[in-house]
Amino acid sequence: MERSMSAHAAFSARLADDGRDLPLTRRLAGFIGEGQVDAFAQRRAVAVIVDTLAVTIAGGAEPAVRLLARSLDPRQDGEVASLWGAAYRADDAALLFGMASHILDYDDVSMLAVCHPTAPVLSAALSAVPWHDLSGRDLADAVAIGTEVMIRLGQAMGFRHYALGFHATATLGTIGATAAAARLMRLDQAKIVHALAIAASLASGLRKNFGSMVKSLHVGLAASNGLKAARWAAAGIEGAAEPLEQDGFLRAFSGGETDRWPSDLSLGSPFVLTEPGFEQKRYPCCYLLHRMIEATLAMVRETGVGLADVAAARVDMPPGGTRPLIHPFPKSGLNALFSAPYAIVASLADRRIDLKSFTDAAVLRPEIQARLGDVDVVEAAGTSLQGADVGSAPVTVTLTLRDGARLAKTILVSPGSVEDPLTPAQLEAKWTDCLERAAPGIDSATAARLFAQGFDLAALPRVSDWLAGLRHAVSAA
Repeated sequence: MERSMSAHAAFSARLADDGRDLPLTRRLAGFIGEGQVDAFAQRRAVAVIVDTLAVTIAGGAEPAVRLLARSLDPRQDGEVASLWGAAYRADDAALLFGMASHILDYDDVSMLAVCHPTAPVLSAALSAVPWHDLSGRDLADAVAIGTEVMIRLGQAMGFRHYALGFHATATLGTIGATAAAARLMRLDQAKIVHALAIAASLASGLRKNFGSMVKSLHVGLAASNGLKAARWAAAGIEGAAEPLEQDGFLRAFSGGETDRWPSDLSLGSPFVLTEPGFEQKRYPCCYLLHRMIEATLAMVRETGVGLADVAAARVDMPPGGTRPLIHPFPKSGLNALFSAPYAIVASLADRRIDLKSFTDAAVLRPEIQARLGDVDVVEAAGTSLQGADVGSAPVTVTLTLRDGARLAKTILVSPGSVEDPLTPAQLEAKWTDCLERAAPGIDSATAARLFAQGFDLAALPRVSDWLAGLRHAVSAA
């Protein structure tokens, strides 16, 4: 979707001059339809697309995703081919992509809105139009636009939304997915407003389902419902003119805390993709476990300490830092994604945390289960920190050894954040690990070639050229 810089300048000027007077929904609709994505944001969009596709491919091999696939109706004339061979109706493809992208909890995070931004947005974008009609640049633009709308809306609503028990990835993701689909479908502003109205009524998802299959299903539902909202609006279904403001989405999902967009919150200036950027995960589990894992593994590397040497462990976390960690004694791999005791014990026992750490068999090892009670998780007193503050607060792990000695390590910077990003080598290793999870027979040269091709995505006139090769490599291995 090519737009001149003069058109973008005119749109930006209108946004700056009278943006405060425009109803919020119309302002977002204008940005979705007319906003220009700069070259830096496009490059960052390509990076998160490659990362998220890797974890989506790996997730497709998970039993829960296969259960969902069996419930759907693959069709010879399906609109969208999945990454695993079969073709589906577009909204079913979005549902399947979405669940697969999040089932391993290995997809990226934005602590600004306490959500996983790329998974629901990319899943909808890959299902909105046929791959042979979709350029790499348009896909990158749609991901940048959709994640921007999703996260900025979350910032406008505040942490109250998450604290009330909503799964922000699911609720905000429905709006972000709608934005991406509407962008790719080239809806006009009036239809985008109606699409947002439909999406506002479809948004749902509860944190109570963390640690179960339903958490990742939320992402599939967000992607599927976002695509449906755009399609229904394109067909002529109309909703409220101002569904997000006044008594709409913001007030309802913030528990009445706000009904308006902050005057100092801009869209695309810069894109959140570029500043501060997303956190790309180094470990396949809840992001609030990452600093304690990093601390524990650092002590393992530096001292050689192992589980047999440790009598007890203590994790000191910031106020609000334990909110999603609801499974201290996990009984499945999905439970363990939200278990601080398991993160510590597994780090000490295995001297690593990776995809193999979160199988049911790994979690249910008797020697692991027997030690979970030896980990004490302490949340600091005080008012709960919100959003990015939780993600950037220090976490300390203290190990009491059997001989009475103590080891301690504090991690100030979250792994995978802008301050401690995945290196290109780490990102490629993650890519290869994910592809091997889905296709154990894939050769390393093929995985490396597909990884390199992915970073040329924005130059491709058709994403089908790359995605078809990726699908063939996974299904043939």
